[in-house]
Amino acid sequence: MPDYDRFRRDVVRVQGRHPDVELHLVWTGPDDPVVLDVIRTLPVLRGRGLAEAALREVTALADAWGAALRLVVEPIEGNGDVDPARLARWYARHGFVVTGPPRDGREPRSSVPMHRPPRTG
Repeated sequence: MPDYDRFRRDVVRVQGRHPDVELHLVWTGPDDPVVLDVIRTLPVLRGRGLAEAALREVTALADAWGAALRLVVEPIEGNGDVDPARLARWYARHGFVVTGPPRDGREPRSSVPMHRPPRTG
């Protein structure tokens, strides 16, 4: 796991390479996973693979750091075109697995916690 300064530099570098993707990662310490808090593009930019490229880079960094990634797929208020079940499948293609039942028990628009262990080798 990197120290905080290296983590911050690496994240800023990824953000700089993907200016059309809003990307926020949170890391609270060496024993904690990195939280993928936000990754999204504006609706007019969706479907171009921009977030896909950024997520590939984030997962590669996490693997290089030896860090797990964690996120929660949540419905976004006022953004009805974003289907949480579809997003969960998208994250699953990048190695994330569902870690528990949807948080509010409603399907398919509920919050889904996911985790991606670090890959080595």
